[in-house]
Amino acid sequence: MDRQAAADRVKSGALVEAVIAPAEDANGWAILLVDKAGEHLLYTGHTGTEKVYHSLDRATEVARELGFKEIRVEERF
Repeated sequence: MDRQAAADRVKSGALVEAVIAPAEDANGWAILLVDKAGEHLLYTGHTGTEKVYHSLDRATEVARELGFKEIRVEERF
């Protein structure tokens, strides 16, 4: 889901949580968007591919810009 669609769905209440987790195929952080049903949707760029942030601070900043007040960070050990 791209930036505009995500921001619109946060505003309407359709997305309820942002989860920042290690990216699957890259070295960095991805943002997962959680809807009311608990489904995880991947935040993507305008090309439809996973957005990867090399800084946890930047990923958190983007999630806040989308309108999320609380953001959960998941780390894998």
